[in-house]
Formats: sequence, C-alpha cells, structure tokens
Amino acid sequence: MQRFKNAIAIDPGETDAHFQLGRIARQQGRLKDALEYFQTVLNQDEKHSQSEILRELGAVYLAAGQFEDARGFLAEYVEQRPYDPEGLFYFGQALEKLGRNAEARERYELATDAARTAPRYRRGVTAKWSRLAQKQLRKLAT
Repeated sequence: MQRFKNAIAIDPGETDAHFQLGRIARQQGRLKDALEYFQTVLNQDEKHSQSEILRELGAVYLAAGQFEDARGFLAEYVEQRPYDPEGLFYFGQALEKLGRNAEARERYELATDAARTAPRYRRGVTAKWSRLAQKQLRKLAT
C-alpha cells in the first residue's frame, strides 16, 4: 500500500496506483476511500485496466447498498466485457438486490458459463465466481 501511495506522491497522474489503492480499500471495507481512488481513476482514464474500473465501482456501490448505482456501472462493464465471471456475478447481485430475480438468474448462469469456458490458466481465479453464482442460483430456485 505504501508503495502505491509513494507512486502517487511522486506522480499524482499514476492511474494504476490509484486503482490498486482503491481495490485495497474496497477489500478492507473502506468504501469511501475506495470511491475516492476509483473516481480519480475514472477521471484520468475510464478504460483503465480494460475497463475494470467500472466493475470495481459497481462492487463498491454494491457493498454500500447503492444497488441502482451498482447496476449502472456493472451493466456498462459487462457490455464491454461480457465474459468476465466476476463482473457478471456482481451484476447478478445488484439485480437480485433490486428484486429483478429473473435477470439476476441470467447473469449468474452467464457467470457460471464464463468461468467454465475460461482458458485453463484462468480457471483457478474464475472458479470462485462460478461457485458463488451457483450458490445464488440455488438460493433463487427455492
């Protein structure tokens, strides 16, 4: 974390340092800090890290209980990256929280399929999102 902060101190335009600090803040539950870092990234380069900034913003808003904001960012993200199981899972969660269960089921199914068809070297990372999506599908079926 300190190295990313040092990078920003040297060059405030270091977009990836802001992005990584935002991810760390989100994982630590510091949602306000995460939003500040991510807003800087969005202002500097909205396509940073293959538009993952949109997924990360959606995840922050999801964690903050701002489901409509989360849905907006995640819809835009999966439009650009339709085979990202993590983004599809978060999108499903936002839709589920908004009471749009049929659409949520579709996203969870797409997340499972995307994880299953990912290249072999990515399956260790994508398997988590497949398991989570399958769990939500079972929950919605009851």
